[in-house]
Amino acid sequence: MRLGLLGSTGHWQTYAPALKNIPGVELVAVASAGPEETTGAFDHAPGLTVGTRRYEDARRMLDTERLDVVQLCCRPDRIPNWTLACLERRVPVMAEKPLAMDLPTLKTLYQAAQKANVPLVPMHTMRGEAELAAVREAVRAGKIGTPLMGFSQKTYKWGKTRPDYFRSRRTFPGIAPFIGIHAFDWLHWILGDVFTEVRGREGTTARPDYPACASQAAFVLTMNNGGVVAVTCDYLRPEAAPTHGDERVRIAGTSGVVETALIEQKVTLITHEQGPRSLPLPPQPDLFTQFVRTLRGEAPLPISLAEGFRVTEIALKAQQAADTGRTISLRPSELP
Repeated sequence: MRLGLLGSTGHWQTYAPALKNIPGVELVAVASAGPEETTGAFDHAPGLTVGTRRYEDARRMLDTERLDVVQLCCRPDRIPNWTLACLERRVPVMAEKPLAMDLPTLKTLYQAAQKANVPLVPMHTMRGEAELAAVREAVRAGKIGTPLMGFSQKTYKWGKTRPDYFRSRRTFPGIAPFIGIHAFDWLHWILGDVFTEVRGREGTTARPDYPACASQAAFVLTMNNGGVVAVTCDYLRPEAAPTHGDERVRIAGTSGVVETALIEQKVTLITHEQGPRSLPLPPQPDLFTQFVRTLRGEAPLPISLAEGFRVTEIALKAQQAADTGRTISLRPSELP
């Protein structure tokens, strides 16, 4: 299977486990996604060989190489155009998130993906976390009854600095579509498409010199059964913390509660009948490995086209809610 890498921004080494997990995956070409990148970033790329060709012009790579799959990791504002370029050439693509910076672009891209009928999966890599899979299994099996309340947390270290594209909404979509989208995705995966509206608040208090990226944000989503879920996102994790991020999930229902902090590698279930107990953690393949297995005809898509776009829509509307201070409807979907 001939793999091409388009862009070296963000989680561009996501493809690496597939090289070990699936025989025959070959990195044949790499390309820069914009003038802010250089092909030198790929010097130590997993799977790079003397035969891997480098392109400063990504369109030339797409037109020249016979690629079976492309991984796209670039600045957020460049994602829709490069995704469309892959779809137009009927090349399956896994794209960094979010798929689009705004709703009109998302709709256009969705229509193009439907027309091309080519596999497209957003890089919602946290579906590969065993803890989240265990939470999902417990909820879907009815172990907590009807879910009515939830909390999800995404917190990251800021680091010494961030790229300049974090400063402007022309190049950065906001904290909800950038990191909050992982929480919206796992909630959609765990609970289903149950959200009817979203409210949000955010601030750049800690770093006012990055006005496009909130340092702290919170969102409240209403479910169609009257339940509510809170999502918090921030870049306030202390530098001395043992890990870069700290993700937490709690889902409460009519019969029990299931919760996890991923850094603890443990999922706890409490029900009316039984006290706290740890759940088994089902092993999960990484997202790119699942995607390649799909292309080989061995498995279904890890994220369907409709689901990937719906999660992106929810994230963009959550950002809209924070930007405007208004409650934004999530029903019905605006996607065609």
